[in-house]
Amino acid sequence: MYRTGIGFDVHALAADRPLIIGGVNIPHSKGLLGHSDADVLVHAVM
Repeated sequence: MYRTGIGFDVHALAADRPLIIGGVNIPHSKGLLGHSDADVLVHAVM
């Protein structure tokens, strides 16, 4: 049985925050603002 769906997650960019996408820390001057790690890829999938 396959299940499909559509998910999304949006966060603002902010200075002095890590930029983490899919669990990978990407070197950048700004990161994603959020209450948790703000990983938009993981949050959209889960």
